[in-house]
Amino acid sequence: MDLLRNEGPTSQASIARKTGLSPATVNNVIQLLRKEGVADFEWINGREALVTLISTKGVMMSVMVGADYIQGAVFSFEEQVRHDLLVYPENLLGQQSTPESLVLFIEQLAKQAGVSVGSVAGISVSIQAPVDKKTGTIAVWSSGRLPGWKDIAIKERLESLLKVDVFVDNDANLATYAEWTWGAGRGVDCFLYLSCSRQIGSGLIIDGKVHNGSNGMAGELGHLVIDKGGPVCFCGSRGCLTTLVSERAILRILEGSENAKSSLTEVIKSAHNGDAACQRVLYEAGHHIGQALANTAKIVAPGIIAIGGELGSAWQFIKDSLRVATEENNLDNVSPGIQFVPGILTKDAVLLGGIASLLSISGQGISDLPLWMTQSGSAQSAFPTAM
Repeated sequence: MDLLRNEGPTSQASIARKTGLSPATVNNVIQLLRKEGVADFEWINGREALVTLISTKGVMMSVMVGADYIQGAVFSFEEQVRHDLLVYPENLLGQQSTPESLVLFIEQLAKQAGVSVGSVAGISVSIQAPVDKKTGTIAVWSSGRLPGWKDIAIKERLESLLKVDVFVDNDANLATYAEWTWGAGRGVDCFLYLSCSRQIGSGLIIDGKVHNGSNGMAGELGHLVIDKGGPVCFCGSRGCLTTLVSERAILRILEGSENAKSSLTEVIKSAHNGDAACQRVLYEAGHHIGQALANTAKIVAPGIIAIGGELGSAWQFIKDSLRVATEENNLDNVSPGIQFVPGILTKDAVLLGGIASLLSISGQGISDLPLWMTQSGSAQSAFPTAM
């Protein structure tokens, strides 16, 4: 099942060869998995078929807690339908985001989907901040962005309130896992993902698992110092990548060009329409990203590096400067063969990463992402979903 999760639809002969199991053993296992409803055949023609993981039972929920919104979706695998909800925390309790407001959100989302919280097979909660794996709390230096969660052991608190098992991780890690499971990093042993939108997030997959480091803080590329004389970052450093290529940073740069924009989406749209100033700031953003990735790639040597988030949709404006920066840092000589690609999963990456994690934890998986899982259902209080 690990092989099928990592590589997608695979022939029985290939499974036997790669696992070292006999063809008869592989066939017996596949038949058992088919009876359990977690695997099936994907026919290429009348004579040849690939084994593919499927999920036909149960309901799972994936929720994302942002600095100013909560977004979530319920995935019903038996009915093959998805229910979505987006709200501001103050619409739930009249205050900032807290564990209690998230519980109300989860209850509201479950009700909308026609299920009870207790019947959900798993709940994934992504936090838009680094999570210390030793304490289960948001990193001290980042807690100011989510003050209602400061010093709270998130998993323990939510499980005590909801009475169900909860999986908790940083939003960038889950986006990375989704992109590795179903997107640009599929089948790669070492995969690096950078999401650039309202904030900068990143994650690293090594041998099929998210690399958290000793305390969960691995992969914080957004806080690599690129310009020592640059703006002060909320982490306390100067000139972090976040201060140079996040939505706020790019909008701030454009303010001095007499060409101010109100969002990163507008900047990218204007660049596509030929706006030279917007094209310029995106080109420079690509160069900054390339600097950060070149330094990181020399250490971890990933096979593929994907750029996701909103800047992933601006690939044509950042790819050249990104490559220039990596050449300036001599990356091709130190670690040749690394591919730089745009992410495939856009705004849904975090929620889908939560489901991919829950499926893996429960011993299940889906080889090919079905269309229904990417089609948002009914929602309330629509607002930006960028990370």
